[in-house]
Amino acid sequence: THFNVVSNAEQCKQWLGGEMPGIGNIGILPLFHSFAHTVVMNTTVAIGGWMMLFANPPSQDELCELIEKLPCSEGLVYAAAEILFIKLAELRHLKRRYPGVMGKLRLCISSAGPLHKQVRDKFIENTGGRIVEAYGLSEASPAVSAGNLFGDSPVGVIGMPFPGTEWGIFHVDDFSKGPICLGNPEDANFGIENSGEICIYGPQLMKCYLNQPEETADALIEYDGKVWLLTGDIGFMNEDGTVEIRDRKKQLIKYKGFSVFPKEIEELLMKHPDILEVAVSGLPHDEYGEVIKAWVSIRDDSDLSPRSIKEWANENMAHYKVPQHIAIIGDLPKNVIGKVQRRALQINDPIWKEKYGETK
Repeated sequence: THFNVVSNAEQCKQWLGGEMPGIGNIGILPLFHSFAHTVVMNTTVAIGGWMMLFANPPSQDELCELIEKLPCSEGLVYAAAEILFIKLAELRHLKRRYPGVMGKLRLCISSAGPLHKQVRDKFIENTGGRIVEAYGLSEASPAVSAGNLFGDSPVGVIGMPFPGTEWGIFHVDDFSKGPICLGNPEDANFGIENSGEICIYGPQLMKCYLNQPEETADALIEYDGKVWLLTGDIGFMNEDGTVEIRDRKKQLIKYKGFSVFPKEIEELLMKHPDILEVAVSGLPHDEYGEVIKAWVSIRDDSDLSPRSIKEWANENMAHYKVPQHIAIIGDLPKNVIGKVQRRALQINDPIWKEKYGETK
């Protein structure tokens, strides 16, 4: 509704620090997507800023040239998926060729997937900017939470909920049991052992899925007089009220009776210095239920092989988390905002096709 999107723009404005006339917002994401619709367009209007819009994604050199030329005395907001921040972090001549970029990327928001520590640290070192991870989904207009842009913001958490937003951890597949943890002072169910489905309440939550009453009834559930959104994300709450996402409920891998979260495997493999991006998914197996496959993108100058990656994984990861299959590919498939498409890799894999054909 209009109320949802206006509320979300106001929430983003407050989180960014209030009205900031003169600040620019880099608009590389397509405005028809909820992420850019709110965080780039509506929020910029709300704070009194201006937008630098691109019909097509620019190269990193073109972007840096424009940042140097345009008046950015108040700094810039930059909302994007992690891949775009990786490209700036890896631009080795940035400081030398574009010194005027340093410090202008003041308020950077990474979403549509996790922000990894090594990417954050290298981005800050290379640009002098400030970057935090945010969380949202289209059903929430989409912004729900983000890290602190003006203070400490730990890596690996999706920050704190925006003003007027509440969140809690509820029992997976049985909302009627109530919350595991709502972050109240009397709560004791913090930590990874109290994982469940992340649920949200706030003014930015959608009214319904248009003309889909059954899907709406599965996603919007009433508890304690409030309508909550079931996000489909599994996570847990820390004692400071921040939440960590473990993965999508539908993408959990069952290997030999172990529950394996693709996101955790991706983060572990990303600790290898030559690995840039990873996507992990489960593939069917008659004996084990599922096996783990990792699709890996490596640095241009790396000589990594699937075998050497597996050897490294065996030394640095629990045995049941080591992928049975590893493929080195170029860029991972992504949607229009840069979110990695695990599902596309999974259903096009020969093992998947052999089991399910082309239709599942």
